[in-house]
Amino acid sequence: MKKRRFLLPLALILFFHTSQAQLIMIDGETGEFKYEDVVQVAGISKTQINQRAKKWLNVYFEKTDSIESDSLSVHKTRSYKFTWKLIKKPIAIELFYDVTIKVKDNRYKYDFSNFQIGKEVLGSIDAIDLKTYIDRFPHEYQIYIEEPIDTEITKAIASLEYFILNGKIEEEEDDW
Repeated sequence: MKKRRFLLPLALILFFHTSQAQLIMIDGETGEFKYEDVVQVAGISKTQINQRAKKWLNVYFEKTDSIESDSLSVHKTRSYKFTWKLIKKPIAIELFYDVTIKVKDNRYKYDFSNFQIGKEVLGSIDAIDLKTYIDRFPHEYQIYIEEPIDTEITKAIASLEYFILNGKIEEEEDDW
């Protein structure tokens, strides 16, 4: 009998917690969406990592946005278009975000941040913060916005890690 009294509240707490979960990573200090990590790559100099990071940005992101770089970092603002569904209505979105890769000998730090929803007008971005955009919708639909973004960023991070180690894009096998 005591077990049932304990298990029911525990089940309710776990259910509530998992229903409130978010896919996109959130910075604990600023509350903004952000993906960052330091990756160790033994035996690769900062010059090689920097060159591979520049090359990866040009190869992985087809659009020819400008890349800002120096000897310690590479930076690019990127756009990503996707569609999500609110009830039955498809909504086209253009997401803008910054990709920064800082390099040191045998390691690098990637940072995907400054997520914004909007459009490019006359060469400048007219957008609002992704968190502000997501918060406008009922909680049960927010996952439909977050899921394609998380999938895209996670795929980019895996590709970056493979490229820095191997100097080439990982070849994808056909899904049958």
